[in-house]
Amino acid sequence: MSERLLVKGLGASPGRAKGPVAFSATSVQAFAAKGTPAVFVCIEASAEDADGIRACAALVTTRGGVTGDGAIMARALGKPCLTSCGAVIVRASEKLLMAGDISVREGEAVTLDAARGELFLD
Repeated sequence: MSERLLVKGLGASPGRAKGPVAFSATSVQAFAAKGTPAVFVCIEASAEDADGIRACAALVTTRGGVTGDGAIMARALGKPCLTSCGAVIVRASEKLLMAGDISVREGEAVTLDAARGELFLD
């Protein structure tokens, strides 16, 4: 199956990563403990999310930009990061991401390409 583009955003930290989607720092850490680093998707990342960002394969935020807390932490840790993905709706309490007519549940695989500023559903 080919990748489906979910959203375009700003590449805030370079790199490419693939992994299951996770919507909280706690979920990211749980995936990492099982040996599968997740792509951490959130509305905005803050200092409270630092442990999740350390454990993730990559970070995606719907708000903020290249100078946001999440982007700065991702760059410092060498994690790929995509910001300003306003076309994505994150419903963390439902463990759901919506992009147009595509819904992505926690645990589904995505690929982030920060150089292209794109997030794909695998």
